[in-house]
Amino acid sequence: MKLELNKKEYLLLLHVLEMSDWVLNAHTNKEDTEHKDYGDLEQKIFSLAQDFGYGSLIEYSAETERFMPTRQYEDTRSVMELIQQFENDTFWDELIDRLAERDALREVGEKAFQHMKPIDRIMLIERYRDKYAGEFEKYGIERISLAQPDNAPDGLQE
Repeated sequence: MKLELNKKEYLLLLHVLEMSDWVLNAHTNKEDTEHKDYGDLEQKIFSLAQDFGYGSLIEYSAETERFMPTRQYEDTRSVMELIQQFENDTFWDELIDRLAERDALREVGEKAFQHMKPIDRIMLIERYRDKYAGEFEKYGIERISLAQPDNAPDGLQE
């Protein structure tokens, strides 16, 4: 099979690879062998940069024996803006979802929650989701704090 790309599509592919690399490696060791196949494919695509006229964006490092994005690519890319927007949206969604489910479980108890009809469970959680979404839309994280037991010393528990 042969895949044909024009110059613009190749640049988009570089951006897609950067996004996938971020998802795979932002919180892990990039040398993780579990992700080796992804890195190998990335290297294969990077090796074509010169052919597509993007040698100024991707270069071969003799020191690491790998193709790497150049400083110029890092300085001119817009992909990090997309990643940051995704992470921001994910943060709020995850925070709201986890708090909503926690509060729903607290309200009815875990056993009752598990035995609820799916639509009732969804409606219960959604009520809390709406509450938190409104709170965070209005105040952000300003009013978030950790509750301390009455007998706890000031500050975070160890």
